[in-house]
Amino acid sequence: MNLFSEAVALLAFSQLMLLGIYFAVCYEGSLARLISLYSLCLGAYTLVSISFIASNPISFYVLFRLATMAPFVLWVIAHMLFVDGGRIHSGVWFAIAYFLVARGLGMGLSYFYPSILEPDINWIAIQVIPQLLMLFFSAHSIYLAINGYKNDLVEQRRQLRLVFVVCMGALLVTIVGSDFVILSQRFTNSTWLTGLQFNTAPLVSLYIFVLATSFVITVFRLSSEAHTLIASEASQAKNSAALLEKNASVKPELLEKIRVLMEGDRFYAQTGLTISDLADALSMQEYRVRHLINQQLQYRNFNQFLNNYRIEDAARKLQNKENSISWVALDVGYTSLSVFNKAFRERFGMTPTTYRNTAAPTKNPDKTQ
Repeated sequence: MNLFSEAVALLAFSQLMLLGIYFAVCYEGSLARLISLYSLCLGAYTLVSISFIASNPISFYVLFRLATMAPFVLWVIAHMLFVDGGRIHSGVWFAIAYFLVARGLGMGLSYFYPSILEPDINWIAIQVIPQLLMLFFSAHSIYLAINGYKNDLVEQRRQLRLVFVVCMGALLVTIVGSDFVILSQRFTNSTWLTGLQFNTAPLVSLYIFVLATSFVITVFRLSSEAHTLIASEASQAKNSAALLEKNASVKPELLEKIRVLMEGDRFYAQTGLTISDLADALSMQEYRVRHLINQQLQYRNFNQFLNNYRIEDAARKLQNKENSISWVALDVGYTSLSVFNKAFRERFGMTPTTYRNTAAPTKNPDKTQ
């Protein structure tokens, strides 16, 4: 790699370290720490492209192991940012553990015993499957950013979703894709692929440098908005109280209008209801409805807002054992029984069946209520 390429890599590393230190020092909470760690992972990726570091097996091994953790760290960041109240499935940690063992231990042993990678089954277990996991987590991070965009009530987060998709999506596809170039050589024996990766490596470093620099400028320019999204739970509570006080001037009749529409007219029971439908029914602009529900009623996405009404109504109807669970789910607006069960468990910590068995049945059932 020529001096220009290595200079770009060092510049990219400096910007990433600045970003990581900024979040570590100026923000509290696990999310800020993860962003710092992600910056460190990308920084490690830029360093392994520098010749004097790459020539040292120990430094290359340590830095590359750190660099390959970037897709997984980014996925956890995306989950914390874009999935409200969602728990990380145990399978995720199993997949990450497999990756650490397969790549970390497997590649470490290959330095001392290169023959370990000769059988195709070992090659697939140590190289191919971990690489596929990296690709999956990279792609799913983008999915988490895209999914729920329409129902997101936090305006700053809606904007962040788009930036996340464009910037981080292109970055990880480039990095993970370039690693696939190396793996494919085992089956294609195409020497031109090595040259292609070598020639494109400076472009990757340049892209990381531009991305990191732009992100640093954006963070400093929008520091107040960033604090709204990347705060600890305690800070978020304070911010919520401050927002309520700040927006106390909102006309109470608007909130009453929403309450009458949702509770009196059972507007929530419409299947496929969107925030655009609600805005049309209220004769209000959609962004104002988003702002009102988020700032005044303290909901972070539209599904939370709907589920609050739907599940409360479902709980009342389930007390009547003549109402089937599927009928209750449809009556309150759900089109999928699995979605209804999931939402019910999140609200009450039990399935609708268990709730029905523990609730006292009502007399004189009326399915039309």
